[in-house]
Amino acid sequence: MRRHYANGNVSRREEMMLRLQELSFALKETELFLDGHPENRRALAYYAEQKAEYDTLKAEYEATYAPITPNATENDTAWRWVRSPWPWEYGFPDGGNVAAGALDSGEER
Repeated sequence: MRRHYANGNVSRREEMMLRLQELSFALKETELFLDGHPENRRALAYYAEQKAEYDTLKAEYEATYAPITPNATENDTAWRWVRSPWPWEYGFPDGGNVAAGALDSGEER
């Protein structure tokens, strides 16, 4: 498990979102590779494996917490997906307010 905070406290929701972000990155990079190497079997297998994990985790996250994309809200009565933390708000104890000292690196601002 990755640790975001100096004290190591990471919620299951944040852990799931981080993994979704990692998988999304891997998928995009593999798509770009496959654009130039469309018949690469290892890349195709890797893409299928990562896509399956992404789809499963995304469905679990959305069922448990909230939609992460607008197209997942089609049956809602409100535009719920904007009520979730934005991607840049994950990993900070104060919800992403960097000016309030959320960085634990000790950097000057």
